[in-house]
Amino acid sequence: MLLRPWKMEDLTDFYTYCRDPEVGPNAGWKPHESMEESRGILEAWIAGEEEIWALEEKGSKRVIGSLGLHNDRRRSDVPDCKMMGYALSREFWGKGFMPEAVSAVMDYAFTGKKLKLLTIYHYPNNSRSCRVIEKCGFRYEGTLRCGSVIYDDSLRDDCCYSMTAAEYYLMRAKQAGFSLVLPEKMPEGQLLSYAREWSEEKMIPGALDHLEDMGVEAWLERSIAHRIHVPAPLVTETTYLFLDSMQRLAGALSIRHMLNDALLKTGGHIGYGIRPSCRGKGWAPYMLALGLEEAKKMGLERVLITCLDTNLASAATIEACGGILDNKMPDGEGALNRRYWISL
Repeated sequence: MLLRPWKMEDLTDFYTYCRDPEVGPNAGWKPHESMEESRGILEAWIAGEEEIWALEEKGSKRVIGSLGLHNDRRRSDVPDCKMMGYALSREFWGKGFMPEAVSAVMDYAFTGKKLKLLTIYHYPNNSRSCRVIEKCGFRYEGTLRCGSVIYDDSLRDDCCYSMTAAEYYLMRAKQAGFSLVLPEKMPEGQLLSYAREWSEEKMIPGALDHLEDMGVEAWLERSIAHRIHVPAPLVTETTYLFLDSMQRLAGALSIRHMLNDALLKTGGHIGYGIRPSCRGKGWAPYMLALGLEEAKKMGLERVLITCLDTNLASAATIEACGGILDNKMPDGEGALNRRYWISL
């Protein structure tokens, strides 16, 4: 199938599925009563600012449904938030079209539009839509009683779902086979190769500094000990290694279990780095999302992540995972740092 912009040549197909009494009411709108009614709605969609796509079945070239991103009236004050809505011709129910289309729009919403929250709803009697939403990984929030007034002025309950940017990247990371492991599970040769690749470049996170100087065994002992106890003013932290789908070491990430005064200004809870040979592949948001999952398991409710103001790639990674810029603060050495918070 193909998701594409609407055109007036689609009018007959549009009217054909919109007049079906089983289609519109499931989405809260009345079945279309005439071709002219469909024409007016289609003209408004084409001229409007909302992003609504036609769903074309490639074999027949027929338009069999629609899918769009809309302003969520329930969360009108939430920034970078959109609601997804869709409809599908009854002829194509149960054939896997809508989960594929929803998944494609999710990718666009989070990687293209950089949304921080995507919402979606269904009425309690619409079990088919429920299956689509759950299959695509949305989190059920609860049922809002009398949440909608539909076309005939009757009240409907809304089953509410959402997905955050971090949840999206976490899901895609796992689907792609990315993972985090503790460093003691990595062969010594891979650890040394990783450290050497950084050469003269400062290794990030700093927890991996001196891996070569100390030797792998001594460094591992220190890394494991730092999860439990460190001398003040240091804080305990856990370091993870980021593996690609082939179980190759592609990066590293450290989670500080708490913040001291210095980390509260610059440093934050999480430091991460992709090895030089793996940069430019778009993997950093996946690694950070996996790290946020581990931070949540540790009991953290929100995390601070910082980066240099000039490090636009790192800033983009943090923002992709839902980071909200708090402020910019000098680090005492003449550099300016961005401070982001992410709620878990």
